[in-house]
Amino acid sequence: MARADQALADVLRLLPAPVTIIGTAAAGRLAGLTAAWVMRASHEPPLLVVAVGHERHTHAVLAEATDFSVTLLREGQVAEARLFGLASGRERDKWAEVEHDLLPGGVPALRHGVARYLCRIADRFPAGDHTLYVGRVIQAEILDGPPALPLRGEDYRPDPA
Repeated sequence: MARADQALADVLRLLPAPVTIIGTAAAGRLAGLTAAWVMRASHEPPLLVVAVGHERHTHAVLAEATDFSVTLLREGQVAEARLFGLASGRERDKWAEVEHDLLPGGVPALRHGVARYLCRIADRFPAGDHTLYVGRVIQAEILDGPPALPLRGEDYRPDPA
């Protein structure tokens, strides 16, 4: 990476980002990934937006899905963040390795975390190498409560070293 590109990447990493697990299901397939590019977009109706890279297995499943879940991770859930961020659902059933629930519509979501949301896909927009999925929140609940796990640079470790 060129020096200017690296400088830009370093500055962009300073934007605060929550670490979440996105879950979805379509045609009998469960999928999930770690996402830090999640934001609220509207109070009324309540909307969340999540950015998913085109090359991700979950992107292909979301293209056929009607709903997705967002689980906001806690500080101690670095292992889950790495599992869903580094392993591909093409080769590994990540959901079999974690405690999870199937929400209405069969959408998987972690059982533990700060909070979780079930969203109905309201729209999707191309955005560079990602697709923005806009979801109307149809269910939300606090699980274990704060503190949330923030993205720190390129990793989730609790102490930036």
